[in-house]
Parts: sequence; structure tokens; C-alpha cells
Amino acid sequence: MGRKRFMKHASLRTRLTVQTIAAIVSLVIFLAAVTLVAVSIHLYDAAVSDAFTVYDGVAEVHGATRQALLHAYDRDLDPHVWIIQNSRIVARSPNTLHQVPTLSHFGPLVLKPIPSIQFVRQRGTLQYIVDWPISPDIDIMGDLVLVLGVVTIVSAVVGIILGRWITGRVLEPVQRMTTAVQEMIVQGKYHPVANPSPQGGDEFSQLSRVFSQLITILTERWERDRTLLAEAAHQLRTPLEVIRGNLDILSQWDVIEPAIEQESLVAMDRAVSDMTHMVGDLLTLERAGRQLPVALDPLPLEPLLEDIVEDARALRPDIPLQLSLPPVSEIMIWANEDYTRRTLWAVVDNALKYGGSPGVPISIVVRVNNSDVIVSIADQGPGIPPEDMPHLFERFYRGQSSRGSSGTGLGLSIAKALMSSQQGRLDLQSSPDGTTIMLSFRNAAMASGPRL
Repeated sequence: MGRKRFMKHASLRTRLTVQTIAAIVSLVIFLAAVTLVAVSIHLYDAAVSDAFTVYDGVAEVHGATRQALLHAYDRDLDPHVWIIQNSRIVARSPNTLHQVPTLSHFGPLVLKPIPSIQFVRQRGTLQYIVDWPISPDIDIMGDLVLVLGVVTIVSAVVGIILGRWITGRVLEPVQRMTTAVQEMIVQGKYHPVANPSPQGGDEFSQLSRVFSQLITILTERWERDRTLLAEAAHQLRTPLEVIRGNLDILSQWDVIEPAIEQESLVAMDRAVSDMTHMVGDLLTLERAGRQLPVALDPLPLEPLLEDIVEDARALRPDIPLQLSLPPVSEIMIWANEDYTRRTLWAVVDNALKYGGSPGVPISIVVRVNNSDVIVSIADQGPGIPPEDMPHLFERFYRGQSSRGSSGTGLGLSIAKALMSSQQGRLDLQSSPDGTTIMLSFRNAAMASGPRL
């Protein structure tokens, strides 16, 4: 639990250093264990081979030659040799004079009187016992264990130093990014983070680019929301002042004349209606601006256009509307019905307000090609001044020619955003002879589905 708590609260550099040390020490211990096992096997095989050589030499000679060969083993570190016949020692090496031959019950390793590898062979009636001392081998193994222990400790120390240095170098770009973000928080200004890695193509560079993109998106969204809030507050100020002014007028009268009262109530109702309409437009624009997924279905276009034309004629019966459809059985588009209806009405309403004149027609022409259905709404008004063209789709923007008309300045902004949400496109052309707005929808008759 303590180790888990430490690793949980320790810094990333400390955790990486500990893991590096653990990996190095584990590798060294593994290699040390493999080395010890390999050396032990080699020493054992060598001892067995040497014992067999002694046995083979003693067993091949007889008499004085054998006795002379046995007398050569007079030291404790020399092999201990017994030759036994019918449970009686018939020959032995001088270094076994004070020892009794005992066979190991646990394998070839004999611990008493001295550690040795025991080799036993039976040839005819003679039994040969050779104990090969392994004290030098044990000393070698002890020295090897000591050396490997020192190597492990040195590796751990080197691992600590290298781990701290390497993790410091590796995490330096992260530290630079952290410092940059902290400066943004303190200054209150957000900007893309500079590439923290000198290599420029590693994972930290990728993280920097993604993080910078996130900051850019969030900054743009924050600026858009701030601007929207400021614009909405400015636009709502007028109807609120109308309401307050009429309330002041009504409060100053002890006995209010019905005509004045009715006029004030109508003005306040109109102001409330304007605010309601503006808030609804802002919510629609905000939802469309998020580019959230919208359900698109095959939608017949002709009934929608007929409804829009009928509503427009009811609103402005003095302006003729001409609807021109191609000679096809049915025009199908990939669209959202509510979004499409609101887009068509926003464009037609814009033409009625700013390009329509009594008796001068507004034309709605539908063209169909292989992949798209294009709806063009053209008026014969004075056109849009060149200085207004770059700002037409800005929220609340109203050109000089529209100052005297009612509206919020959100119509074209909403139409463009709704078309983008439906994978469509809104284009505008204007000249002194009139303005044409073109809405491009995906042709459902030719395409198997909306664009992905």
C-alpha cells in the first residue's frame, strides 16, 4: 500500500526513474543468475570430467604403476581415491588415510569431510570411488557472487543517475509546455504553444501541435461567444429601452387614455416579439455553429418551395414570385426538413425586404445536375454595395441600404450555418441589377447517402 501510495503521488520523473532503476536492476539480477547457473554447470561438468579421467587412469593400470599413480594424490585439494573389493579397501590415495569412504545418499555432491563431487564406478569385483574436491570451485563461485553483487549495486547507482538525467531530458519539453500554459493562465492570453521539442518530429511535437489546435479552437469559440454576448446585449438594449420608455409613459398618467395605453401596449408587445425572435435566431445560429450531427433524410423539395412561395405571397402580395422547376417527376434532396424550411424562408424573406419592389418579380429557379440540386433565389433590387459584401454573413451586420428595414441582421448568417450543417453550400452573387443567392443540396436521386 505504501509503495502504491508513493507511486501515485510521486512526480512523473520520479516514477520513470524508479521504473528505470527497477528495469536495470532486474536485468542485472537476471543476467547474474544466468551467469551463476552457467558457471555452476560448467564447473560441475569439469569436476565430473576430471573425476572420470582420474578413474580411467587408475582403472587402466595395476600393481606398482597404480600405486605410484595413487601416491601422487597426497594433498587435500587432490582427488580422493579408494579402490574397494568385497567391502575391503585394497588401495587408496595418501590424502584419504584418515577418512572412511562414504557413498552419498543425496547425489554426487559430498559435503563431509570436504565438499566434493563423488564419482563411483564398478569394474569387475573392484569398486572405484573418486571424490573430486570442489572447494576451489566454491571459492570461485563466492568471488563471482561478490563481483555480481557489486555490479548490481553499481548498476543501481548508475541507473539512478542515468534515470534522473534521461527522464529530465525526455520530460523537458513537457516542462516547457507546462510553463507556457501557466504563463497563459497568469496573463489571461491564450495562444498556440511553441514546439517544445528540438527534434521537431517526435511525440512531443505532435502533442504540441494538437494542444495548440485545441487552444486555437477554444480561443475562437471563446471569442465567438464573447462577441455573441456583446452583440446580443447591444441588440436587446433597443427593445428593452422601448419597453422601459412605454412603462415610464404609463406610470406618469393617473388616468391613461385608451389610445395611449393601446399604443404603448402594442409597442411593448412588438419589442417583446423582437426579443423573442432574436433569442430564437441566436439559439439556432449557436446550434448550427457547433456543427453537431444532423439527421439527413431524402426530402421532396417541391412541396417545401410551394409552402415558402405561399407564405411569401401572403406576406407581400404586391411582389410577384415566380417558381420554376425542371421537368422531372420528383426532386429529392438529402436534407433536414426543419433546417431546409428555415433556410429557404430566410433567403426569400431577405429578398422580399431588401430586393423586392411592388410589381417587380422575385424568381426561384431549381436546377438539377448529377450530384447536386441548386435553388437560386434572384431579386431585381439595387444590389449589394461592394463595401458590404465581405460582411454579409457576419452576425447582426446590417448594410447601409437595410438600416430602415426591420430585422436582426441574422438571417443570412443563420441560412449559411444551416446549409453547412446539412453538408450543403450557400453562394451569393450581386450586381447593380439584383442579387442571386444559390443553395446547393445533395441530390438524393443520384447519391446513395449524404456525404460522410
